[in-house]
Amino acid sequence: MLTLTKDRALALVMLVIAGIMLAETRHIRPPTSWQPYGSALFPRILLVVIGLLALLILIRSLFQGAPPREAPRRSFREWLAHHRIVLSLFALFGAYALLLPLLGYIISTLAFMVSALALLLGVDHWRKWALNLGVSFTLVPLVYVIFRYGLRVWLP
Repeated sequence: MLTLTKDRALALVMLVIAGIMLAETRHIRPPTSWQPYGSALFPRILLVVIGLLALLILIRSLFQGAPPREAPRRSFREWLAHHRIVLSLFALFGAYALLLPLLGYIISTLAFMVSALALLLGVDHWRKWALNLGVSFTLVPLVYVIFRYGLRVWLP
């Protein structure tokens, strides 16, 4: 008999949320005369990708063995130390959301990308800095051009 593991629960919840949100995209206004694809295209693409990834997690969890035993409880200080990168990313995203209207898309997103990648990759070597800056200074203008000129969506 199958047991409900964390992976299976996450996959099922994500499938339900993606399905509900995908159904709700029907309420987004249809494209106007100056929009070639409409505002619902990008959310639908993201929701389909999220749904497919959740389905892959569910399938993968079915082929795994028994879940490992639970780790011993930690103190709050140990929990904070263990999750410091994730918590820092949430704080960084909050700062990004606050700075976006003030500094605009390109400057805010470049600062966010460089900072987030520095947290995730670490910056202990010049190659990591080169990768960080290369990805950030390529991806941010590329997304801006795609939205501004390809999808004709104005970014702040």
